Amino acid sequence: MSAITRLETYLQEIPKLVTGFEQEAFLRKPAPNKWSKQEILGHLCDSAANNHIRFARILLSGEPVKIEGYQQDEWVQLHGYQHNYSCLELLALWIHLNKQILYVMRHASESDLNKSCVLSDGSQVSLRWLFDDYLDHMVHHREQIEG
Repeated sequence: MSAITRLETYLQEIPKLVTGFEQEAFLRKPAPNKWSKQEILGHLCDSAANNHIRFARILLSGEPVKIEGYQQDEWVQLHGYQHNYSCLELLALWIHLNKQILYVMRHASESDLNKSCVLSDGSQVSLRWLFDDYLDHMVHHREQIEG
């Protein structure tokens, strides 16, 4: 299955998964220092926002783009996903951010997918690898939401 098809599938499946939870269960934190399902969804929004910028920069650049990390826990706290958003608001944000990624990546040619980027550890990977890694990361957190 192509990466584009995978993202299209997740855009159908994840909303069904998320809307199947009672609000109390979605907000329940498994431990004080662990994210609730709602915070995981918020983290997936942060991931989408950061990766959209990465993908667009790589597509528009003629040279390898350096990819910076971000402080994931701090982003979740900063946005206050546990208390500042409803589940449906976060789900709508996640859908729109991922549709934006989908629209951008649909325009990536084979040569675009082979463009390089440099990770924070200095290793070089292709845009194709980065997009696949983004989707694998999404699956990892979807499994956490399901569990």
